[in-house]
Amino acid sequence: MLNHTSNLFLQTMFFLSHTRNDTLVDEIHNLESPWNGKDVYNKTQVETLDNKCYGEYGCYSLKYPWTNDARTLSQFPEDPSKMKPIYCLYTRHNPTQCQPLEHQNPETIYDSFLIPSHRTYIISHGFLEDGDRPWIKELTRQLLIKEDGNVIVNNWGAGSSPPYTQAVANIRLVGYMTAVLLNTLRREVGVRTEYVHLIGHSLGAHLSGYVGNTLHTVFGLKLGRITGLDPADPYFSGTEPIVRLDPTDATFVDIVHTDAAPFVKGGLGMGEPIGHLDFYPNGGENQPGCDQGVFKFIHVEKGSIVKGLRKYLGCDHIRSYEYFTESINSRCPFIAVECDSWTNFTTGNCFNCLRNGGLSCAKFGFNAVKHRNSQLLALGKSVYKTVYDSKPFKYFLITGRSTHSAITSTE
Repeated sequence: MLNHTSNLFLQTMFFLSHTRNDTLVDEIHNLESPWNGKDVYNKTQVETLDNKCYGEYGCYSLKYPWTNDARTLSQFPEDPSKMKPIYCLYTRHNPTQCQPLEHQNPETIYDSFLIPSHRTYIISHGFLEDGDRPWIKELTRQLLIKEDGNVIVNNWGAGSSPPYTQAVANIRLVGYMTAVLLNTLRREVGVRTEYVHLIGHSLGAHLSGYVGNTLHTVFGLKLGRITGLDPADPYFSGTEPIVRLDPTDATFVDIVHTDAAPFVKGGLGMGEPIGHLDFYPNGGENQPGCDQGVFKFIHVEKGSIVKGLRKYLGCDHIRSYEYFTESINSRCPFIAVECDSWTNFTTGNCFNCLRNGGLSCAKFGFNAVKHRNSQLLALGKSVYKTVYDSKPFKYFLITGRSTHSAITSTE
């Protein structure tokens, strides 16, 4: 019987991650290279053994920090002609009908229902997924209920296939391509990147970080917000900040940790705080309702063994986007409490929400930015300065077994 640690799934990932062992990469691993700690992309437009260029989409190095002790196998992104991410725009005028946006063809932007003055959301999926997943459709629906905005689904499914190490490499290129699209939206119709909110799950979280970095280093623009939904752990934990999502990638970066157990024990998400606000529902490792057994999930999926097994194995991991989606329009908001550890939280040492620099309470999920804004006002610093010098804040909360029954307090 499969157990809660999802060992079968992990073994599969390990296998897929190493099915393309390139001896060239092993040679490159030992090369020394200066690194300035700032840019995701090598701006030297020269192809070498350890540097590959894709024209307008920049050059990609395999030297440190892209190959290191945490990721001994590193690869180049696949060619843009194969990747071809599809950017589907949805608005209240076309809530279910995809309007593809292409930066090479501005007419697709002019002819769309995009409203440049409204807030824009970009949703990015993770490994082995595509933009047609039910959770993305539901997240899109909830966002459009919340406000009359623009929701763009970043379907990079052509680059999210096995092996895992190749998908890890591909998100660097997709991040650049997404930043190019955003810059085109700014240039052609006046979209303001400070009003753009990227929401990414697993590998999609780190992809969103690359978008923010590219906007800043290549185009001199600032991204408004990134929400990382259980950012992927393998090949990102223990790396330099430039390799993963980090607080410098947007004015506000919030993280939801739901599957942060050690990777060898089945965890697929990162445990370390990597945003301005890091939320740990139920401690961030094991989520209630995910211990019901595989047959329960097969029953929920109407007898489908494949769908039931997939949901069972990834239950903790997918709780991140389920919690976030519910937080958008919930009448009973999730409230989280600042604390240094789950142990102290559960023993009642952090339940007094103090003011004036003490512990605080924050709304979890979509409305977390409201708490961040109040923090900035209290600190009396500019948004941009605080991005670089503030410590991460860890928040804990308790939920019910179903994502439709949160056991939380309200304001």
